[in-house]
Amino acid sequence: MRITSTQYAKSLYEATAEKSHGEVDVLVANFVKILVKNGQLKLKNEILQKFETIFNQKNGIVAAEVISREKLSKEMLEKLNEYIKKKYFGKEAVVNNKIDKDIDGGIIIKVGYEIMNASLKEKLRKMKSVLID
Repeated sequence: MRITSTQYAKSLYEATAEKSHGEVDVLVANFVKILVKNGQLKLKNEILQKFETIFNQKNGIVAAEVISREKLSKEMLEKLNEYIKKKYFGKEAVVNNKIDKDIDGGIIIKVGYEIMNASLKEKLRKMKSVLID
């Protein structure tokens, strides 16, 4: 029976929960050895992504990706952080600002599978569809 990346991630989370930094280092080293032994080291990136999702859920952390044309100011990132924390009832929010020069203006916010598109391109598309209909 093949172990899935989700099963690995859950096991890693449960093994490392409430452990000291030193204990976690040893556990992770042993975990990597198990992946190598099972021939599944190629799953490491997928396992880490799933581990991060589990960790965030268990600790009330909301991870968000905010895409904008230019780097957002510290003040704007703080406002977005508070907005996301309140909207998703998180204890904490982690906002990652990605730059995309193809966005003419505005922002796109991604949290999990939800996308809030407040880009200029999207607003113009909506306006066009309203005017044409």
